Amino acid sequence: MASFESKRPAHAAITRIAATLHRFFLPALVATYALAGILPGPGTVVREFAVKLPGVGEQRISMLLLAVLLFCAAAVIEWSQVHEFLERPSTLLVGLIVAWLGPALLVMGFSALLPWLAPHDVTAGMIVGLALVAAMPVANSSAGWTQNAGGNIALSLSLIIVSIILSPLVTPNLLKFMGWALSDADTRRIELVVTQFSGWSFTLWVILPSLAGALAATLLGTERIAQLKPWLRLTSLVTILVLNYANASLAIDEIWSGEPNSVLMLAAVMAVAVCLIGIAFATLQARAFGLSRGNWSALAFGLSMKHTGLALVLAGEFLKDQPRVILVVLLTTLAQHLAAGAIDLRLQMTQDSRDQEPSGPRSSTERVRES
Repeated sequence: MASFESKRPAHAAITRIAATLHRFFLPALVATYALAGILPGPGTVVREFAVKLPGVGEQRISMLLLAVLLFCAAAVIEWSQVHEFLERPSTLLVGLIVAWLGPALLVMGFSALLPWLAPHDVTAGMIVGLALVAAMPVANSSAGWTQNAGGNIALSLSLIIVSIILSPLVTPNLLKFMGWALSDADTRRIELVVTQFSGWSFTLWVILPSLAGALAATLLGTERIAQLKPWLRLTSLVTILVLNYANASLAIDEIWSGEPNSVLMLAAVMAVAVCLIGIAFATLQARAFGLSRGNWSALAFGLSMKHTGLALVLAGEFLKDQPRVILVVLLTTLAQHLAAGAIDLRLQMTQDSRDQEPSGPRSSTERVRES
């Protein structure tokens, strides 16, 4: 009993710290980007730092951090969420379709508009960068955002895992559909890179962390996981900030490489548009299906966040001579986390307003949608 009582102050302190950081997470994220602009060096070191793992060779620390996010998310999965998800698999199916369809339509729209907005020498390579982002699977980090927002982790992880499984087939064909004229050789190389990520790398960095988190939840039990939730939440929040600092440091170098303001503005508009169309489709799907707040948040984070890390690998492999491709990918990385921070803030404000409302009888439909 004494040992348990001695742990309570520490538990309460971590709970307060995690709650405070979560409440002010959007300003903290903006401050992280400002720090990356002032002091990008450590962020670049974090991004490029690699560790040697037995049997798999050197791996970047950023992949380890993404694995931490998936572990923390899987550890707090509630079986009621899994049951709800299994009862309505159409939610996942439609979510996967619009995760790729929405950005693809956006690419086609920008392809028609850009010739009217700017000369070709300004926009060269930017549509390719946007198309590359649009063809990517759902970002691993969306699970961390969903966890901290109290969303449906089962749906979030399913969007990540299934989209990565399908990406070797979807990504090259979607690039062709969007009008990027790929040669047969380029198509084969892209398929190779994406397939490699969907093979042992996918198992190592997506499947294993998710299974480890689910196993930890099973072995520890509901009560212990409830005690660990503040620690898991704080770990996820700090990990997201570190990853964004590393990515922002790379983006700042790219932005300060001498690009005209018109190029930066157009790239930023494209990046924000990818996030907004994902949120819009998530909202439409949630309303059409009558989904709960937790399901909407999982869709909003998943559909507005693309696996830009894989996009950077492909851009570095095939498009080294087109720096504006990389610029669009990097700005999308920053924009989607800012958008996620805005979604999270909106959810907090909605929850606060509900907490302040006087309690009263509610219909069963209202209770289900708020669950």
